[in-house]
Amino acid sequence: MVIVEYIDELWPQNPLLPRDPYQRAQARFWVAYAEQMVPVIPALVISSNAKEKEKAVEKAWEHIKVREDRCLADKRKFFGGDKLNIVDIAFGSLFMFLITIEDLKQVKILVAEKFPLLHSWLDNFKNAQIIKENYPDREKILATIKPIFERRLASS
Repeated sequence: MVIVEYIDELWPQNPLLPRDPYQRAQARFWVAYAEQMVPVIPALVISSNAKEKEKAVEKAWEHIKVREDRCLADKRKFFGGDKLNIVDIAFGSLFMFLITIEDLKQVKILVAEKFPLLHSWLDNFKNAQIIKENYPDREKILATIKPIFERRLASS
């Protein structure tokens, strides 16, 4: 996320971090929280049996539930209100990656019934014009990641 903060400084006319110090601190907190979810991903990738997969999914759910309860309860379109900000980018890229893992591992992590506010937010994120114009094609992501996951599984 350091590069995103750099972009925020480079183009201040399109801020990604709130200008208010308290709101900026909150945004940085949630970016750090998103980064804490990253270690959950390898457990999902290398899970070789149903019990390991279930345990990894439950761990991911714990993190996602906090995001659902603490960040989305006020039902804003994005974390920053009506505009994407750094928190949306942090969680959006993480959740888009989790969707790819769902495809590869045939597991459902981002369950709509379990996380309805997250799904509403994720739809807003995916449909934001800047995201639609710049997010890599899902098939290309799968084609790139699948061999990496297969090598990782073969070595474990």
